[in-house]
Amino acid sequence: MAVDQQQRQKQNQVRGLALASCIIPAAIAIQLLLPRLLPHGPAVNIPPHHRPVARLVDPNNASLRFSGGKLTKIYERFENEGSDPLLVAPETILFDAKGVMYIMNENAKLISLTDFQPKEGGDGDESILTAKATEVADLGMGLPLGGKFDKDGKCLYYADVLLGLARICNLSSNKPKNNVELIASRVKLEDGSWSPIKFADDVDIGPKTGHVYFSDASDISTDKDVTGKWDLMNGSKLDGIRGKRTGRLLRYRPETGEVDVLATNASFANGVAVDEDETYVLYTSTFDVVVMKYHLSGEKEGRSERLLDGFTGMLDGVDCSFQRGLCYVAIPSTISPVARMMFAAPSWVRSLLMMMPRNWTPDTEPYGAVAEINPGDENMPARILRIMQDPDGRDVRMVTGVTEHGGKLYLGSLHHNCVGVVSLD
Repeated sequence: MAVDQQQRQKQNQVRGLALASCIIPAAIAIQLLLPRLLPHGPAVNIPPHHRPVARLVDPNNASLRFSGGKLTKIYERFENEGSDPLLVAPETILFDAKGVMYIMNENAKLISLTDFQPKEGGDGDESILTAKATEVADLGMGLPLGGKFDKDGKCLYYADVLLGLARICNLSSNKPKNNVELIASRVKLEDGSWSPIKFADDVDIGPKTGHVYFSDASDISTDKDVTGKWDLMNGSKLDGIRGKRTGRLLRYRPETGEVDVLATNASFANGVAVDEDETYVLYTSTFDVVVMKYHLSGEKEGRSERLLDGFTGMLDGVDCSFQRGLCYVAIPSTISPVARMMFAAPSWVRSLLMMMPRNWTPDTEPYGAVAEINPGDENMPARILRIMQDPDGRDVRMVTGVTEHGGKLYLGSLHHNCVGVVSLD
């Protein structure tokens, strides 16, 4: 009996050594491979109150279509055959102090749009205009997304995904090679350390102080796909799957040249809009599907709160109309059943999803919408007034930017090479 027990012990020791000889190299291999497989770190658990919840899309709400008489599209008019297009993937539509319209394209060019004319020939659709596109400035080698002219119209501040917050002043189409100033590529934290700005996204300027408020969507940098093209969507998808909530609202003070952090813990911080009295800043938390409100003054000064939810999909740009007292939120995509399951999945499952090749991730369903909201006040809660939709993205899809100007909404999209216009009257 004693001999049998000794033999079993020796056999167990041999098995243990064999198992350890397999586990230890496997553990070392995992430690070496994980930084390559998960360069942005593993996914984290997403609490139920941070999982996106959206109302159902109304298939009969076609208020952003041509057929409803609401939507107008502005295309570039080519006067010379063979000219390279300038009106390409405009996310943000800008207006200077004189009311001139601009867009920033994916080639980092600032383009003015003038001389609007009804489309000639074609099917006679009065909802299509063409415009003369002119390069006004070269914005460098980056990827500009959101921007805003200061109140005097002398300088354009813009968020560049690759650079950070930048500025260009004294624009003129006669000298498109204006000097770009890099304002901020990092921000100093309270402990004295520096934090890089990796995904500058949207910009608005305070009408009272001239302070520049901008979002830093994520700590995941934008990279290139297999074709060598910068892939903006991949970074946002990885951020949503990971669930780490690294988005921030930042502020630049021109009078001191300093940048500070106002709010943190956003799930891909996106659009930014300041109210007329500069008492608060609205910003969107994309994968929470909520509009957030940061208080610049009053009893809640320095605090950020969840202002409004109940939208039909993910949120992007936001803009406020001082004349109407209302704000407008871009909704580029719905939340598919697959996406709902993904956000509710355990962190290890989402970590595996982060390792998939980028071309395996499903595309967003065709959709386009803008929500009109009342931001509320001390006496009245914020509420959604209406949602204007193209439910299946037939005429407009993936609305990523919205600008209110002169009683109209100007819609930007990384999907279309045109500008959408909706009359609010």
